[in-house]
Amino acid sequence: MTLKIDVDYKKNKSAFYPTDDIFESYDTAINFIYNGKSFFESFSPITKDSEMAKFIVHSELDSSAFTYDLEHAKFPLFSMVMDINFGLKQISLNEIVIMTHDTYQTEFVFYRDKEGIHIFFHLKYDGLWYDGNKIFFTRQVPVKSSFVVNTNEFICAFDDFINQLQEYLSINHLDLVKDPLVKRSFGNDKRFNDYLEKNKRNNMISE
Repeated sequence: MTLKIDVDYKKNKSAFYPTDDIFESYDTAINFIYNGKSFFESFSPITKDSEMAKFIVHSELDSSAFTYDLEHAKFPLFSMVMDINFGLKQISLNEIVIMTHDTYQTEFVFYRDKEGIHIFFHLKYDGLWYDGNKIFFTRQVPVKSSFVVNTNEFICAFDDFINQLQEYLSINHLDLVKDPLVKRSFGNDKRFNDYLEKNKRNNMISE
């Protein structure tokens, strides 16, 4: 398998545990390395005098995620686990799956076609996208990325990552594994699973 999911996490210093909002308590650094190439390897931040700067709201230029060097993306750990278990591991042909969090300005967007899984990093609201090669502007979800992963490798890599993470937490952080929200994110809440299955809505791009 040539796809590596590079993930690290740490508890927020400002968060207090135990807390009802466990999703906010752990930050996650995530990146994808495929055939030896990092997804963010070619990321070049937008400067004030660059062509792409006109697509960022002026007041947000100094604080935009796309104006800083990126080696990974940050999301809450267990929110990401939920996106993987209830979205990415079941991604269908021509489906779009998004990994994000409501309070974050960025998101990973995954689109599956017959070629494989196309990966994009998206700056919400401003229409800026990074595709593993360059930043560009579009209001629509792109259908072609420069970073395309074999579908079977993609799904297997995420499945292995979830299993390894759950095993690690069970050994080192048993209190977390027992938390109801964490159990839900790992798919161990049958009532929640049934609810999602009944209310699932696929976001598809037609061929």
